[in-house]
Amino acid sequence: MSINAAHTYSLLQSVLRDQTSRPAHEVSDSATAAKFTARLDAALERGIVPEESSAESLQRAAELLRLHTMRHTLELLDDQLADAGQAVSLPPLPGAMHGTPQAQPWQAYLAQQAVAGEPRATSPVSQPLPRVEPGPRPAEQVGAEQSAATEASRGSRQLEQIIERASQRYGVDAGLIRAVIKAESNFNPRAVSHAGAQGLMQLMPATARGLGVSDPFDQEQNVMGGTRFLRGLLDRYNGDLDAALAAYNWGPGNVDRRPERLPRETREYLARVKQYYAGYLG
Repeated sequence: MSINAAHTYSLLQSVLRDQTSRPAHEVSDSATAAKFTARLDAALERGIVPEESSAESLQRAAELLRLHTMRHTLELLDDQLADAGQAVSLPPLPGAMHGTPQAQPWQAYLAQQAVAGEPRATSPVSQPLPRVEPGPRPAEQVGAEQSAATEASRGSRQLEQIIERASQRYGVDAGLIRAVIKAESNFNPRAVSHAGAQGLMQLMPATARGLGVSDPFDQEQNVMGGTRFLRGLLDRYNGDLDAALAAYNWGPGNVDRRPERLPRETREYLARVKQYYAGYLG
């Protein structure tokens, strides 16, 4: 039911008149609280209209309205308080009621109402996960990463030296050798194509044997053999780079028989190698 100033004043007239006229020592706190609880509940059900008004009575009525609102608020928040594991904290009564013997029954009533009712099932409260700061990495991991980086750098320097030697030996621009390696294997010495081409410059097994390459996965053998093969193609087509690269990708026999019918894959290969070559020259 709703409660207004008329109800609260009547309730005060019917309940507090008796409480304020009696010394606190006549009735024990627990007995007073129980009696007050019963009469308050009964008065709330009756809804009596007040016969008089005064500043003091209106102040008491307002206090009762606040306490009644608090009771309903505590009932609504009971689930949340229980789930969060928090205790119900009742504020002290202000004004004329605070500090008087009658304050204890009011607080006892609110405490009784706050804990009244059947137990409710609690659900776990979602708590934010603690922030986990990244700890120091194991020394073994750091050492392994540093070793891998050092090895890669050393391998890159060795490959550059091989490319420079191959360029000088066969008279092929080092940038062109790098561009072919980039297009063929992306600098992976262990690369193997679906057709069976192997190593940095993707030599077919028969071609590798004809060039004297015994281990196509050895960087120096592969680069030297591939550069020698590329030099031969440039000579065959009188320095025509497009024809030489097309023969490197599609085979010299195919280019000789059908130079005007390059497959799409070979045309894309030509464009890719020349783009890489331009980048290395720049």
